[in-house]
Amino acid sequence: MLFNKDNNGTDEIRSLTGSYYRNNDFQKIASEIEAAGEELSTLVSKEVFQKAEAAYEADSEDETDMQLISKLQRPIALLAAMNLYRKNDLSHEDDGRKFKIDPENEKLPWEWQLDRDDELQLEGYYKAVDALIRFLNESDIQEWKETATYKELQTLLIRSGAEFDKHFPIDKSERTFLLLVPFLREVQMLHIKRAYGEGWDDLLDNADGINSDARFAACKAASLLAMSLALERLQLSLIPGGVVRRYLAENGASKASPARLSDIRQVAGWMSEDGKTWINEMKQARNSGEVQYNLLPHNCRTNKFFRT
Repeated sequence: MLFNKDNNGTDEIRSLTGSYYRNNDFQKIASEIEAAGEELSTLVSKEVFQKAEAAYEADSEDETDMQLISKLQRPIALLAAMNLYRKNDLSHEDDGRKFKIDPENEKLPWEWQLDRDDELQLEGYYKAVDALIRFLNESDIQEWKETATYKELQTLLIRSGAEFDKHFPIDKSERTFLLLVPFLREVQMLHIKRAYGEGWDDLLDNADGINSDARFAACKAASLLAMSLALERLQLSLIPGGVVRRYLAENGASKASPARLSDIRQVAGWMSEDGKTWINEMKQARNSGEVQYNLLPHNCRTNKFFRT
């Protein structure tokens, strides 16, 4: 465990979350910390996690080790605290669950307030995970570079959330990017690589002499097609909010009226068509030919709408 080495776990969590009370017993949150640590270790690998634990126990003064410990501690503390807060909304006693409140000094929060707070807490956790992955990618930690996740990233045209964001906005989220990696690999194998043909390895490695327009078009197509597949297969809550229009209630509750399935399919279809367009742009740039534009749209009898 990356906490409570000198029996100061409560102070550590307080400094990382800013909301955990110092007079709380650390044992109340210990199980949540362990669960959050196990969840995070599946993302960064057990080897990376064990390296951080060993450095924490040994009071390592190595700058990289200290940064690794800090980057791992923050998301663990945030997720553990959030899960504890949720469970503490009700007290669990021998004769059932109870809600206790001081009617003179306290008021029961509205459901939309709890939803909004959950969303803010979860957003903080996601940003902490983004910072962790970004640090690992920029570091020389060998345990991370030997993971299957890192090795798979080296086989892709787009290898980070920041790079993906240049072609499709995902708030530069490294966590969201890792969710998209399987879809990126799929569209790269089925569409981009086959369409590009000879010289693919040079394009993948961005070798000298590669047409920059061809590579940009290939990355653009990969990002659009990957997002299209993600919208069709992933839970909508995992996709960045700006991708699909969300309906909000007048009070601003975050859980009000999710996007309709027809909206999701429509957006996914648009992305797929745009991705195919960029594949054609890639071919034109690869052959150093003039880009040909369709001056007249292709008419479809079932589609009575147009985009501007």
